[in-house]
Amino acid sequence: MSVRTAVVVPPQPYFAMTSRVTGALASLGSPVSHDARARLEELALAATPDAVREAEELLSALVLMSVELDSQGYARAERGAAPAVVMEHGWRSVLVRIANDHELAVPLHLHINPVPGFRQAPVPGEFSGPSSMTQRPFLADRLDKTGMIADAWMLADLADSAPLSGLGVEYRVLNLYGRAQGDREAYLALTTHADSPIGAHSGQQGIDISFHTERSHAVPLEVRDESGLTCVASFVVRDDRGRVYPPQAMRVAPDMRFHPQVYRGHGETLRLPAGEFEVTTQRGPEYLPHTQRVSITGESDVITAKLSRWIDPEAHGWYSGDPHIHAAGCSHYESPTEGVRPETMIRQVRGEALSIGAVLTWGPGYYHQRQFFTGHVTSPEATLEHPSLQEANNQTFITERTDRDGESLLRYDVEISGFPSSHLGHVMLLNLRDQDYPGTAVIEDWPSWTLPVLRWAKKQGAVVGFAHCGFGMAVDSDELPNDDIPKFNSIGTNEAIVDVTHGVVDFLAGAEAMPAMELNAWYHMLNCGYRLAMVGETDYPCIFDERPGVGRTYVRLDQRPVGDDGYGEWIRGLADGRLYFGDGRTHVLDFRVEGAQSGDVLGLAEDASVTVAGTIACLLEPAPDAETERIRSSPGFARPSWHIERARIGSTRSVVVELVQNGLVIERATVIADGTPQDVVWDVPVSESSWFALRVLPSGHTHPVFVEVGGRPVRASRRSAQWCRRAVDVLWEEKSRFLRTEEVEDARLAFDHARLTYDAIADESDATS
Repeated sequence: MSVRTAVVVPPQPYFAMTSRVTGALASLGSPVSHDARARLEELALAATPDAVREAEELLSALVLMSVELDSQGYARAERGAAPAVVMEHGWRSVLVRIANDHELAVPLHLHINPVPGFRQAPVPGEFSGPSSMTQRPFLADRLDKTGMIADAWMLADLADSAPLSGLGVEYRVLNLYGRAQGDREAYLALTTHADSPIGAHSGQQGIDISFHTERSHAVPLEVRDESGLTCVASFVVRDDRGRVYPPQAMRVAPDMRFHPQVYRGHGETLRLPAGEFEVTTQRGPEYLPHTQRVSITGESDVITAKLSRWIDPEAHGWYSGDPHIHAAGCSHYESPTEGVRPETMIRQVRGEALSIGAVLTWGPGYYHQRQFFTGHVTSPEATLEHPSLQEANNQTFITERTDRDGESLLRYDVEISGFPSSHLGHVMLLNLRDQDYPGTAVIEDWPSWTLPVLRWAKKQGAVVGFAHCGFGMAVDSDELPNDDIPKFNSIGTNEAIVDVTHGVVDFLAGAEAMPAMELNAWYHMLNCGYRLAMVGETDYPCIFDERPGVGRTYVRLDQRPVGDDGYGEWIRGLADGRLYFGDGRTHVLDFRVEGAQSGDVLGLAEDASVTVAGTIACLLEPAPDAETERIRSSPGFARPSWHIERARIGSTRSVVVELVQNGLVIERATVIADGTPQDVVWDVPVSESSWFALRVLPSGHTHPVFVEVGGRPVRASRRSAQWCRRAVDVLWEEKSRFLRTEEVEDARLAFDHARLTYDAIADESDATS
């Protein structure tokens, strides 16, 4: 049966609908011809059945596919008169015509099969036609995915996803993206049923269409920083409709489907069709974003990105790192390559201007990723790790080295996540010499609690801490410090409160959750005299998959970290507290208490007044805009929880710097967050051993300077010791049921040790504190 080309419909709603559709085509860059548009306007004024029939003839030249729905919403499809032409790495828009005699008012579903022999319906989060196939190709009876990626060459998208109106004839705009070169075929179906039209013959539900592809262009990039040196940076490319190039669904490493940017170095290329684009280039939060309009014609096109810093912490001896990133699991795909290789990870670390990237192997992909552990740092060439997949994806480019490449280091280590002890906290093991716990062959053989793992790692000289420390630490109070006991029902601080009493915890890691969730336990442990650090991390691409370095740690060094020795110095600086951390928009370039710096111990023979001084640089946008206001007005638990916009005072460009003594704010100063370094100075009386820190919440926080009066340790608060003591009991009640039977007694003794330790600290603390 042939799809009919004319039906009787009321003229007024018909022309209102066609006006919307032709307007959408114009806004998408595929306008109806001037003559046809003028005639459609005349016919709309006439609004007669004859006018409808003539309009149908005019629109027929733009229709790629026509469907006719039966009473149950099943379709018969026919090829329309519009040329089947797509653009390589570009979008084209055509019409589909829906004959709807039964006046169904139901949703429409587009089905596309870019892979011969397999038709897959759109399933959000899974295989939306080709979207995800290049990045997450499922097995589909084959081991070699190269051909599958090559065949997943098209994206199709309905510009209007609203249900049918019930009008007898409707048109919808169909956007088509073609990634491959040459002539290709795709199966398209437009139905009212979400289930896949598998098994349908051509014309039933959908049809096979042969497409011709017009060529795009490989556009060279010039990428230089403020000193004129070449480097790697992130590029976000959008057309006038806000569509990202290359589309995220069609990417293969090193381009990730889960963030809009791609990372390219000087001399590399982006493939783009002819047209107008907005290109935003950035290199982490220390650089100002550079946005420009570019016109691609295919004739000597070049995109030039000249980056500039607003702050250079390295000039002050501070070197940035993200101590918690992953190359497999979460947003990363695990198939076909079980995550990505060092060649891809280093490109992202360089593109975010990180000196250090600690790639932690964990449960997903563990047995594959562990091959990259060598016990040494690496700064590999950012080559294409799977050239055959990249070639199949038609996104090949010649990789180039840049002047800044050697400034970024990777080291592969381990996160104890997806292991038997993970319920008691995810533990980061940095600078290991051996990644295999003694006597184990598989993950399941590892201990079911963390203390044995930490002791084993510390014997190697590793630096260890607890990841995403705020998880499971939420309470009703947002005050710091507060006395509420969390449920310990997740994977955050947990056993750190016990293990710190055994001398085996170097740090907690955060800058991901609300400050009260992350800092409260840290403040309490500092008040008990422990000196563990707090560091910034991303847990990329799990907690944050936007990019590495959303949460950052800045370590003070005498020189740039190079090789194993340089990495070792950075890690030791982290453990010793020679650091500040945050979102990269607040930098404490100098912080001293009578000359002592973060991590130092200042000894006073007796009570005295000390001078606390700091130099701080912060950056806010000159005025709130829609995006910054969205961040500032969102709930504190909404990501990003750590962002300087949350510290903005009203509509000003100012933030408050706070001086913290033993967890309590004792002084405040207002600074203008325009990127310029500004000094703060206070004279503070000290009558008891204390710790001092500077913070701009929720954007940046220093490690403390410790002041010991008369040689006495910090015993700042009996309430803090009692909080830790109660926390041990709650933690045991919540977690002990997950321990192996044969490990319960040793764990009980370790927890009892913590109980006795906190009881003793409480006795040593001031009863009034």
